[in-house]
Amino acid sequence: MRVASGHLQELADELCRTYPFYNPYKDFDFHQLPITDKHLITANRALFEHPGAGRVLESFTSGSTGVPFRCVKTPEEKWKLSLTLYKHRKKWGLPSKHRMLLLSNRLLADPKSLRHYAELMIRENPHFIQGRASALYALAEYMRDEGCSLPSSLLFTQNWGETLHGPQKERIEDVFRVPCVDYYGLEELWCIAFANSSGQLEIDESAVYVEIIDSASGLHAGEGEFGEVLVTSLIIKSLPYVRYRTGDIGSIRRDHESGRLLLHLLPVRTSQIRLPEAQVHSAVFRYLDKFFWELAEAKGVRQFQIVQNTYTSFSARLATEASPNEFEDVRSKLSAFLHQAAGKPVELSIETVARIEADPVSGKIPSFVCRISPNEEGE
Repeated sequence: MRVASGHLQELADELCRTYPFYNPYKDFDFHQLPITDKHLITANRALFEHPGAGRVLESFTSGSTGVPFRCVKTPEEKWKLSLTLYKHRKKWGLPSKHRMLLLSNRLLADPKSLRHYAELMIRENPHFIQGRASALYALAEYMRDEGCSLPSSLLFTQNWGETLHGPQKERIEDVFRVPCVDYYGLEELWCIAFANSSGQLEIDESAVYVEIIDSASGLHAGEGEFGEVLVTSLIIKSLPYVRYRTGDIGSIRRDHESGRLLLHLLPVRTSQIRLPEAQVHSAVFRYLDKFFWELAEAKGVRQFQIVQNTYTSFSARLATEASPNEFEDVRSKLSAFLHQAAGKPVELSIETVARIEADPVSGKIPSFVCRISPNEEGE
């Protein structure tokens, strides 16, 4: 299903009739509607909520900032979203009556928790295991080291909420002996894209409309060009998510053979690189997209994270057994790139670690972290 421009305009007209926030935008083209995010919706909550939504179900997402965001869905919307997600999982053999094992990312640092999940897997015979890539990887490592047996019911494992790097995927599939599939979505509106048999993320055009824009100009990026990912839910009306910032960087292109719209995400989010007199979106890393993917595959690098320690000091944390000295080419290239982005020389160090810990609030492992506050004085 391709979202026709006429359908988008119908949606824009409906928004203007129904929601007070959109009343001033009557007769606007859909793509002229304002870009929204959590902060805008939270500050104008009453203007966004559907006046006739009725009973809604609540859930909360903290995000990397730790600021809670209250998500609402009607029972009918939740049923439609569940059906949409099952449609994708069914392609991987999932029966209508199935069992899932859900991993908690925050507990996997404890060996007792790993043993608990290994025992649960045998006892509950799940058809699939869902967890963040780092959690799936940690469990796979534990089960390999302990020689744990696997349930015959297992059909696939599913990553969500983190970038799935090549070496992680290979290890997870090697241990569990089933495909590891990728799922991209938000707590706010659930499924945006799901992996196809080739491992590519296919956008669910029956549920969402996706745009890619240049963060600086707000203009649409061309097909295959990287930019900020905006998403519009075609299902949720109780609280509209229209031209909604996901915080992710990606590109989209139409596959000419299948006709499907494919999404390619970068393993960085739209955090800010902070400078004494300005801020730079970490979206500038999109210019190094090939470099990031090569790095994820190279020298046994399972995960990586770029950390800004001061205005002119950065570090690249790599989860690998290789020595930091083996990454001089990485250090040199990243230093030159950060120098260009910051407009001044920067120091970059390479730090190799056994694993990168998840954020204690979000439970995710971000690829870019800024450790200085917006008000911190320059050196």
